[in-house]
Amino acid sequence: MRVGIDAHAVGSGSSGNETYYQQLLDHLAKLPSNNSRYVIFYTHPLATQLIPASNKFRLKCMWPRTPLWRISIGFPLEFRTEKLDVFHAQFIIPPFTRCRTVTFIPDIAFEHYPGFFSRIEGARSRLLTRRSAERADQIITLSEFSRKDIAETYHVDPAKIAVTHCGAGPDYYPRDKARCQEQICEKYKIKGPFLLYVGRIQERKNLRRLISAFARLRKAGANEKLVLVGKKGWMTEELQSHVNSLALEDEIVLTGYVPSADLPVFYNAAEAFVYPSIFEGFGLPVIEAMSCGLPVLTSFGSSLEEVVGEAAVLADPLSEDSIASALAKLLGDPSFRERLGKAGLARSAAFSYQRMAEQTVAVYEKVASTPS
Repeated sequence: MRVGIDAHAVGSGSSGNETYYQQLLDHLAKLPSNNSRYVIFYTHPLATQLIPASNKFRLKCMWPRTPLWRISIGFPLEFRTEKLDVFHAQFIIPPFTRCRTVTFIPDIAFEHYPGFFSRIEGARSRLLTRRSAERADQIITLSEFSRKDIAETYHVDPAKIAVTHCGAGPDYYPRDKARCQEQICEKYKIKGPFLLYVGRIQERKNLRRLISAFARLRKAGANEKLVLVGKKGWMTEELQSHVNSLALEDEIVLTGYVPSADLPVFYNAAEAFVYPSIFEGFGLPVIEAMSCGLPVLTSFGSSLEEVVGEAAVLADPLSEDSIASALAKLLGDPSFRERLGKAGLARSAAFSYQRMAEQTVAVYEKVASTPS
């Protein structure tokens, strides 16, 4: 079986999508040898350092790296020469695909919250993702919540959608907190206790309400800082203006993109992890935080309840009062934080990238063996 994988996210610094594809490739390489071979299509030069060496893999650079060229022209040209049995797309299946297709759709937030995306990005995603969902032989998503959402929104048979949960990588485990705090202070100049957020700096992550709720805690006497780790995205400037309007420039740190090797150190140095996102298809940083034994505050209303079970504090993402109360509960009771951290550590053990890779191969095999 020959499988082509669109891995353009690898090396892009695009947070969750990059992590998904990098971990998928890492674990495909580690699975027991079979007859499967993979053509890995990449765009970023750094990808050649991040994709593991394997006799199962053959790497092909797609250039230029623009989505319009890659999807509309580059892939159709490749399909003329590459004899693939299955092609694994990211959201959008290219035209003139000459093999069975699988598309990865982690969530369809752009369908429900168009204001969280630029006008062009939102319109493009709504049009092309729907078409890809209809054309695909199989869809892979990351939660039962997203499976139901995709099926209902696009009128797709739920049997056509497979759920493969993500997990935390091997570097995410409890470490010495004091040592991690020293490392963060030395490299990032962040001193003292802090709350941590990890993810894209974008509107749907609900950071504006988080910052307003955090401002209340500071006024009530809390001395923790708030550290926002992640690549700056659309509407970042508006978020920074909000920080400035509350005079929190010294209490809120936006680090920008952080190398993946530093993320476990951040998780282990923090007092608690805060992720009050309005809409998620999975919420990988929540699993990473729990795998490090860090107590978690997250939101209800999308997939996050499914992911954390009873091992996190849940808040209404649309209520600043609810987020502030949850933050106060976390910071006001060290013993509660400790219990929650242990519960999260146990919960995170149920999620595995190895299992995700095995389930993904099963999808490939199912699709490849389906009669035309």
